Amino acid sequence: MQIRGLVQGVFFRDTVRRIAARYEVHGFVRNVGTNVVEIEAEGAPNVVNAFIADVLAHPPPGARIDDARSKAVAVLDEAGFSVKGDLHQSIGE
Repeated sequence: MQIRGLVQGVFFRDTVRRIAARYEVHGFVRNVGTNVVEIEAEGAPNVVNAFIADVLAHPPPGARIDDARSKAVAVLDEAGFSVKGDLHQSIGE
C-alpha cells in the first residue's frame, strides 16, 4: 500500500514497524518519494487488514495521512518486518 501525506521526518516508518510486530505480519516499509511511504505486509488476510486499519488509525504525532491506497501484490516471503531505505537508494540512484 502507499500512504501519502506528512509521513517523513515524523517516525512514521518506525511506528509502522512497531505496529507490525504486534500483529506478527511480515514485510517492509520504505520511503518511495516526497511525502510517500510504501508498506508491504504479508500474513493472513484478516490480520493484514487489522494491521492496516491500525496503521491508518494511529499515525505518530506530527504525521498526517492525506491518501492511502492498497493493492494485492505477489507474496515475497519476507522474513520479519523491516524498515528499508528510500526506494531511490535501493535501486542505486
